[in-house]
Amino acid sequence: MLHIGKDAMVPIKDIIMILDYKEAMTNDDTHNFLKKLKDSAHQIFLEEYNIKSVIVARFLDKYFIYYSPISSATLYKRSRT
Repeated sequence: MLHIGKDAMVPIKDIIMILDYKEAMTNDDTHNFLKKLKDSAHQIFLEEYNIKSVIVARFLDKYFIYYSPISSATLYKRSRT
């Protein structure tokens, strides 16, 4: 399990990608991908104003987009231990 902020935990095996929020929003392809995925995914904002990373996961045949206050670098390191 990966702690992604607040009291949220996501099984590592279900994580598809971890993205830096600023990079994801400025890259046209990534931004368009997330925009399209929003239509069929559950969006969960762990914090509304201090978003540092975006985690895309899939379980129970549904997509989830988590907006986390923890940096993508920190989440990556946590996933490797």
